[in-house]
Amino acid sequence: MAKSDKPFKTGIYGGTFNPVHYGHLVNAEYVRESFGLDRIIFIPAKKPVHKEMIKYASPEDRIAMVSSAVKGNEYFTVSDIEVSRESDSYTIYTIEAMEKLYPDDELFLIIGSDSFNELDTWKSYREIIDKVAIIVMLRPGSISLRPDILKLGRKFFLHENPLIGISSSDIRERIGAGNSVRYLTPDSVIDYIYSKGLYKVG
Repeated sequence: MAKSDKPFKTGIYGGTFNPVHYGHLVNAEYVRESFGLDRIIFIPAKKPVHKEMIKYASPEDRIAMVSSAVKGNEYFTVSDIEVSRESDSYTIYTIEAMEKLYPDDELFLIIGSDSFNELDTWKSYREIIDKVAIIVMLRPGSISLRPDILKLGRKFFLHENPLIGISSSDIRERIGAGNSVRYLTPDSVIDYIYSKGLYKVG
């Protein structure tokens, strides 16, 4: 990926990825192509602030699973910036760190519609809106975006994602029940899960 005179476009894609699955990967690829992003950085959260973390997979395990899932895609990479941070996984801290790491890049924060509608509950959310462009992934039939939040920013971009009926919770439940998760997540992730005994009940 030779860098041109244009700003490098970097996507920031955070989440628990517990575990990462094809829905994450397909949506990221669609977003990358649609917005001409030069790279997308997957950033697993250590301890998400806005949700109760299911303690089935450690941050290190989730880093390893995402790393194996994106291997071979030259546009995808993984960062442990939130896992290695002592403080909670506040997005504003991650963005500030990315600004220092990639001072010449144009940064795009990639989030789902549910997260967008909770944006005003995030720490320093107005600073986030001022600092980066925000790509909101819309699933078919997903909830409407709050108009009061839409009015706050000039760099909100909406992206219609394909309907992919895969969720991390379903994968965890299927593994716990002894059912197959083939074709829901890459084989390398499945191999890792079973080698570590993750998500098993009892």
